[in-house]
Amino acid sequence: MKTDPSLHDAGARRHLSLSDLYRGESATVAGLVESAHIDSGRDASQSLITRLRDLGFVPGARCEVVARMWPGGNPIAVRIGGSTFALRRAEAAAVRVQLAHEPGVARDPGPRAGASAVAA
Repeated sequence: MKTDPSLHDAGARRHLSLSDLYRGESATVAGLVESAHIDSGRDASQSLITRLRDLGFVPGARCEVVARMWPGGNPIAVRIGGSTFALRRAEAAAVRVQLAHEPGVARDPGPRAGASAVAA
């Protein structure tokens, strides 16, 4: 799996996959990676990365998981900029993020990816 070089900064915090965030969690996009979960090979993975960039998933952009559908939390509704998009978990896995820690903001303690999720 090829990774974005911006993800290897020496002082960088741990990066998570966007698909691992709970509903209500906010994060900052750190970069994009080719996803091994895309079925159609390298061309499809590059197409996904291009599409995600076009939607606004660029380093430094702030995003928030607003809903996780059931069963299995797929798809995930993500707000970035002034738009909300539904991404499959495999697509969201290509987005690497750093959690935004906001004091006093409660988050949904629901399950992480792979477990049953609560719909908004």
